[in-house]
Amino acid sequence: MRKLDAKRCPPEGLTRPGEPAGKRGPTAHVSALRLLAAGLEGAGGDGVALVRRAGSAGQVTTDDTRVPTDHLSRLWRLGLGATDDPCLGVKAAGHWRFGRLRLMDYLVANAPTLAEVFTVTEQYSALVNTAPNEIRLTGGTGGRGTVTYQIRSGDPDVDAMASQYALATVLFRARYVAGREIRPLHISLTSDAPAHHRELAVRFGAQRLDFGAATTMTLASADLSLPLPDADARLGEVLRQHAADVIAAQARSSPWTARLRQVVTAQLAGGGLSLQTVARALALSPRSLQRRLAQEGTTWRDLVDTVRRDRATVLLARGMSRKEVAARLGFADTRALRAALRRWRRDPAVVTSADRS
Repeated sequence: MRKLDAKRCPPEGLTRPGEPAGKRGPTAHVSALRLLAAGLEGAGGDGVALVRRAGSAGQVTTDDTRVPTDHLSRLWRLGLGATDDPCLGVKAAGHWRFGRLRLMDYLVANAPTLAEVFTVTEQYSALVNTAPNEIRLTGGTGGRGTVTYQIRSGDPDVDAMASQYALATVLFRARYVAGREIRPLHISLTSDAPAHHRELAVRFGAQRLDFGAATTMTLASADLSLPLPDADARLGEVLRQHAADVIAAQARSSPWTARLRQVVTAQLAGGGLSLQTVARALALSPRSLQRRLAQEGTTWRDLVDTVRRDRATVLLARGMSRKEVAARLGFADTRALRAALRRWRRDPAVVTSADRS
């Protein structure tokens, strides 16, 4: 099984917050929508056509945004309407590749043990989806453990197949980061038993397969206690702090703030950042932009500082040199960056990653 490079870090653009779940309902990162579309395509459907029919075509072209989880449900309903394959979920999950779920994939890759992979998946699930799905690991401390992954969209047929898909995805990811085969002792699926279900058991690699109950997977103690061979504990600490910050930002930020941060981040990288250019990009006057910032409880200077801090967290964790980070974030030189790092010293993610540079 191919080993991952644990020193790799998430691609850029992970700090953009999404729309708060409290205002517009639960949301999912666009990477989850893309992965599902690719999986349905790989399982024999027309992913592009399904995305278009689901009304999500405009969403999948944006690299870092969040979409209502209803887009995922509509995509599943269309996929189920196009096929009666009882293996659709596990087949679609087979098209997961490391990095496609962005920060979540890197978080689990740097967990200390396989049991922690599932704990991290539960703790930071809002990165991928803020819906009230049931995700948990029961047991696993010195014995076998059971992973529950139950999707709750309100549509029983969608929930059954989406849960099969979600459980298979976490299993395939666990095998990848462990660098070895993981064979579940038992798989339970919500759906009724199909006429022929041997293929399901083979694709999951399960010793036992049951139907009509919650979607769960039981693993042996020896598997759960496996240390991940390429995990980097220090990088994992940085990424967990960053993930917590991203989730907090999702909860408190408005869509307008998300767009504002996106523009500031892009102009930092391009070297042309100013209040005037950002205001122009948002079709506002500089004075109107300042008023909007005040309504959001911040100032132009504080906003730029926050965006720089978030970008520094990611770029330094990626192993980028201070000189490169200073240039990327619009600092005059590395001394200016060092001064900023000292001001941010109370932020453990930045301190740790800066010390690595």
